[in-house]
Amino acid sequence: MSRQKITTDQRITVLVADDHDLLRYGIRSMIDSADDIEVVGEASSGDEAIALYQEKRPDVCILDITMPERNGIETTREILEFDPHARILILTMHIGEEYLNEVINAGANGYMMKDSARNELLECIRAVSRGEKVFSKTVSKFMNTCYVRQVQSGREQDKAANAQLTRREREILQLIAEGNTSAEISDKLFISPRTVDTHRANLMSKLDIRNTAGLVRYAIEKKIVASSS
Repeated sequence: MSRQKITTDQRITVLVADDHDLLRYGIRSMIDSADDIEVVGEASSGDEAIALYQEKRPDVCILDITMPERNGIETTREILEFDPHARILILTMHIGEEYLNEVINAGANGYMMKDSARNELLECIRAVSRGEKVFSKTVSKFMNTCYVRQVQSGREQDKAANAQLTRREREILQLIAEGNTSAEISDKLFISPRTVDTHRANLMSKLDIRNTAGLVRYAIEKKIVASSS
């Protein structure tokens, strides 16, 4: 069975912007190997990419991050300001949390590394043309690592916050969260109500909490006391 030929009107049109001639040639060669995608313009700078986008209106823009005049992030913002429906894929050799955050905040549809395989690049172009958000395997793995690190960091911060409390402070916090008054806590712990109030004030200062309700909420969140609900 012969494969149906895709006409020019059906092809995904692409603009490639990179300041290295050899890299643009390599990207174009990979794209030209697909019969459903067509490169309609090449740019070597951010300003040139913006002008070409306005002229060609491609389905997908492939932008490098580091380009003269305007980098890929600035170029993304400028193109999206001109056309909010533009679909942009960042293709770069740079990876890092700062780059990733800037790419996402700028409104790009995808983030790929230049060492990605040909088939992965083509599939990402097709996905971006459909309006999907895409990330290459390397970028996805990096994002997962960042997420795990953030979760672990949050846990360590929780541990540090709890570690700031002395045994007596945790004991008083638990009794406060259980609804005991200062007088009742003083009776249970054989200390003066004034000492209880001093511990209460120290707890609020250490945990940056302004009232008793906040102390109760903190105790429940940190499982120092069980919720009554």
